[in-house]
Amino acid sequence: MNDIFVQLSIVIGIALVMSFVMKLLRQPLIIGYLISGIIVGPAVLGMVDHGGAMVAFSHIGVALLLFIVGLGLKPKIIKEVGKVAILSGIGQIAFTSIIGYFIARLIGCDPTVSIYIGIAFSLSSTIIIFRLLYKKEDQDTLYGRITIGFLLIQDLVAILFFIVLSSSAQMGSGNFAPVLLGLLLKAGLVIASLYILMKYVTPKVDKIFAENEELLFVFSIGVCFVVATIFYKLSFSLELGALIAGFMLSISPYQREIANRLQPLRDFFLIIFFIAMGSNIVVSDIQTSLPLIIIFSLFILIGNPIILILVMRWMKYTLKTSVQAGLTVSQISEFSLIIIAMGVTLGHVPEGLLASATMVGLITITFSTYFITYNDQIYEKVFRRFEKYFTDKNARKERKNLKERYEAILFGCHIMGSGLIKQMEKSKTSFLAIDHDPMLIEKLQDKEISCLFGSAEDTSLLDSLPMSKAKIIISTIPKLDLNLFLLSYLNRKVKKFNFICVTNHFNEADRLYKKGATYVIMPPYLGRRFMVDLFKKNQLRGADYRKEQRKHRDDFKYLDEFEQYF
Repeated sequence: MNDIFVQLSIVIGIALVMSFVMKLLRQPLIIGYLISGIIVGPAVLGMVDHGGAMVAFSHIGVALLLFIVGLGLKPKIIKEVGKVAILSGIGQIAFTSIIGYFIARLIGCDPTVSIYIGIAFSLSSTIIIFRLLYKKEDQDTLYGRITIGFLLIQDLVAILFFIVLSSSAQMGSGNFAPVLLGLLLKAGLVIASLYILMKYVTPKVDKIFAENEELLFVFSIGVCFVVATIFYKLSFSLELGALIAGFMLSISPYQREIANRLQPLRDFFLIIFFIAMGSNIVVSDIQTSLPLIIIFSLFILIGNPIILILVMRWMKYTLKTSVQAGLTVSQISEFSLIIIAMGVTLGHVPEGLLASATMVGLITITFSTYFITYNDQIYEKVFRRFEKYFTDKNARKERKNLKERYEAILFGCHIMGSGLIKQMEKSKTSFLAIDHDPMLIEKLQDKEISCLFGSAEDTSLLDSLPMSKAKIIISTIPKLDLNLFLLSYLNRKVKKFNFICVTNHFNEADRLYKKGATYVIMPPYLGRRFMVDLFKKNQLRGADYRKEQRKHRDDFKYLDEFEQYF
């Protein structure tokens, strides 16, 4: 017992030091955990016993991770994700998996190993991408929303693969008929049990336990571990059981509270998991699999983004949106390592593959951090020169058919822009709406609204617009660089203009005013002012607030029409 405690103390101490170093280098902490694993593993100190408590803790971390993923898998999730995310997610996974499979075959891997590599390396890290998107405040941009959507599709694909892996340890034996029959019987039993539990048991039971926060915490962990153990006894995997346990509780009204209370516990055990992954790296294994590591690192860093860029371009998104989304998938996922680890446990792939996959993860996560953080600069330096080869012929034809005069020109039609469109239609204002989302443009065209597909940063597009005759130009896009670009263009090309734009920061608003903006909308400032005015108007009268609520919800109905495609 004392040995385990001392070992864990040293391991966590090393992880703390490496995490601090990663923070100074502005790298994801997961890299620090993997490096810590290399240090405590056989490559350096040789402290980790691969059959001991550290490995058991890492299994708990994976189980808790999948349990929380399951909590987010509500039955209507596919509808919420939308067509764009489904097509881009499935397209990227399909092409990356197929190409990855053939690359693995070319460098000498057998078919089973190649399938594992193709599927595992087609997945991208939800944790890394979410963190960087929110750090950049890009989660509500077009590419950010698409990225979040197709990451969810990737998680669903990983789950399906877990189910296949959990069916039997005999995948490579050729005994497929009995395995398939057994899988179908067990799957039928699981589905029937899940239906009964989710419909009749879970809603009543979790309400009882939710009356006490500590009891809800113990109940959640109990469900996770008990269901995982049942699945293990049915010859499925612990990981799949934990995932299904989370899915069982996904319909609970306390789902978010359960996830929040379990997250710190999950994070601790996941740290141990990544340290255990790093400890699998052995110098001899790295030397023998160096070609695989180099080739797949380059494929994921360069090939994977190009595949998604081509998929997005096929869906008629602008080159910039396609590049921004493509750069987000330039790393492998934590699920990639879990899938390879499961393959090792089941005897489908050699143990050395886990060390190689960990090295690929270490390399790709490091470089992808810079790819996502500096995606705008990468686009300007590398990809902008290719814009002329990716122009949309239909868009150019539409530009030629523009009216000579519009009273208003609107850049950005999502949420705030859609509300403006509704008001302009009511006031019979002549306007032109511009957006870089082709599916939203199709929606507007179906409603016979004057609109144009394109990016506000496209100078050729701006040159085709009758800007000088517009009484007002509005940008609902809260990107400082883009709005400064529009102001710079207007100052050069138009003698007199009224320009309204959006930002979330006071210092940015000041810069925009200095460059000539007529008015800068600041949601935090306007929210505060609206709250003050709302209280001044309604005081303590609940009935008056309910009247405001009805107006608010009427707007939701209109906005929902623009959200359904996504």
